[in-house]
Amino acid sequence: MKKQLITAALLASTALVAQAADRPMRILIVNDDGCESYGTTSLQTKLAAKGYDVWLVAPATNQSGIGSAITFKPNKIFDVKKISDKQYCFPGTPADSLDFAVLGVMQDAPPDLVISGVNDGPNTGVAQLNSGTVSAAARAVRYGYPAIAASIGYVLTEKEMKAGWPSTKLYWPQAVDYVVQVVDELGKSWQSGQSLLPKDSGLSINYPPLAKDKIAGVKYVINEQHPKAQHHYQLLPDGKAQQIMNKDVLTPSQADTDTGWLNKGYITYTVIDGDWNAPQLESEYQALLNKPELQHP
Repeated sequence: MKKQLITAALLASTALVAQAADRPMRILIVNDDGCESYGTTSLQTKLAAKGYDVWLVAPATNQSGIGSAITFKPNKIFDVKKISDKQYCFPGTPADSLDFAVLGVMQDAPPDLVISGVNDGPNTGVAQLNSGTVSAAARAVRYGYPAIAASIGYVLTEKEMKAGWPSTKLYWPQAVDYVVQVVDELGKSWQSGQSLLPKDSGLSINYPPLAKDKIAGVKYVINEQHPKAQHHYQLLPDGKAQQIMNKDVLTPSQADTDTGWLNKGYITYTVIDGDWNAPQLESEYQALLNKPELQHP
């Protein structure tokens, strides 16, 4: 009898291990457009319908262009709005929302993948530096979580801008479906406990606002080096300063850059990391700064 009980216990334990190994992939969705953004809520709905365990934690308000900013006020109480069991609006930045998720509501069951987006507008060139969408993904990578930042581009014309980017809105669902397709592909070989992406890395995807038959393909690119700023400042007579949009931003680039390839109709993939180290340049810095007066000031 004792042997039968031990056998039963072992079988039960094995079953639990198998169940854990076969659990659905756990996905956290964040963004910078706000917790009610179509690109985020529809992504959660579509991934959940596929059987994934999907959580949404995003800013309570639109936080576009805020970059990697966080709220650091220990003991501050945040008025979090819980929409559903796995959906939260957090009163802060995209980075705050990521922190609230992985250091709060999901700390006992962390995500296997973080997806930031699908963002309303492209994140290439200088926009990637400003982007709350990409910054949240990069922060996730820095914490050790595989992450994808996903965005849809603009058709850069005055007409599109004045009309509120109708092409982006039209093909936004298509961009969301594409991200679901990427997750499905990654999920084919995924196992619980294994990293979904190469270690300490993530992927920034930019999808063109075009019909499927107009998309040229996928292009791996790096973020544009030394990009033009999106704006400049003008000092006013009263001493104040006015921020002015750079008109060159509305001139579609055809350069061999992430921005240029997106404008040419390609889905762009940019591999990112969250590590601000550049050890490959240490010898050059030593040559510049290895002076006795700097060793013992």
